[in-house]
Amino acid sequence: MIAQIVALMLTGCDAGAEQAAPPDVGTLASSKASRVEVVVLESTEAKLELDLPGEVGGDQDANLAAANGGFVERVLVKEGEEVKAGQSLAYIDLGLYNAQLEQAKAQLEQADSDLDRVKKLGDLASSAQLQSAQTAQKVAAAAVAQARNRAARAIIRSPFDGVVATVGVERGEAVNPGAAVIRVVQLDPAVINLTVSDRDVVSVVPGLEVTVTSAARSGTFKGVVSQVSPAADMRTRSFPVEVEVPNAERLLMPGMIARVRLERPLVEDAVVVPQDWIVTRRDQRGVFVVNEASAVWREVELGDVIYDKVVINEGLSEGDRVVVTGHRDLVDGDTLIISREGRCCEDGRPTFTTTP
Repeated sequence: MIAQIVALMLTGCDAGAEQAAPPDVGTLASSKASRVEVVVLESTEAKLELDLPGEVGGDQDANLAAANGGFVERVLVKEGEEVKAGQSLAYIDLGLYNAQLEQAKAQLEQADSDLDRVKKLGDLASSAQLQSAQTAQKVAAAAVAQARNRAARAIIRSPFDGVVATVGVERGEAVNPGAAVIRVVQLDPAVINLTVSDRDVVSVVPGLEVTVTSAARSGTFKGVVSQVSPAADMRTRSFPVEVEVPNAERLLMPGMIARVRLERPLVEDAVVVPQDWIVTRRDQRGVFVVNEASAVWREVELGDVIYDKVVINEGLSEGDRVVVTGHRDLVDGDTLIISREGRCCEDGRPTFTTTP
């Protein structure tokens, strides 16, 4: 009797064990559902928009120096005065260098005369006498050229048409060689100097039209990108860019701070998505799209990067439903619970409506 009871107990335990057996791992994985947010893609345009600070400068800006140094004999211009290219602005020891030039000319005349006299002697003059006279004449001619050059440099001249920005000397002063004397600036056109990051500089090209504003002036100014540096400033890792602005009325002056707005369409009728929607694998980049409530991996080819967005060259098209929240934890084939669905994109971000 006792043996029968034990047998019945063992039989019951075996049956319970069979009923409590854990489900297959594959069954658990297939029944797992992930809560996500989804957007429907729409074609849009991608454009570069930059709003950057810059400093106003002149198209040409020269600090003119006294090459020889010396006594300031005359200052011929005042600050704010318009000057022409080649116009004399100041004399620095001009009298002294003119005197040296006259002396050199006189010595050249003497050397020419001596050479002529030796030549007229013909065979009576030795080759040494002729060679000595010729050498003396060449030395005297070189001295004249040197004196003429010094005299020319004693006159400070404007290298271009412009405006005298500063006059740093007065008559009667003595200046050292190379000391700045007068600054001349060309104000039309004005040049705005700014820097652009390496991420954006690839889309900034010469000839691109821009809009310029300044807190010091009302209204806006139109300009164009005139130069993009081919190399970055190693201190800031940004690229110097110059913008030219017509400035006939001199409303923009060197030293003013301006803001430059650049806008350039990059692509039209394209799929553009935020970069954080892209899932990176070892050798692939892609997204998860929705197919009948399941996640499907879709490899994509990326194009231009625009701020925090990227152009999709291949792999996605208008109307695709892309998982944008919870996508980094998905695997291909996961069941999805869609908490919200929206459309992409408005100002680069999706707009959502709550899923009923």
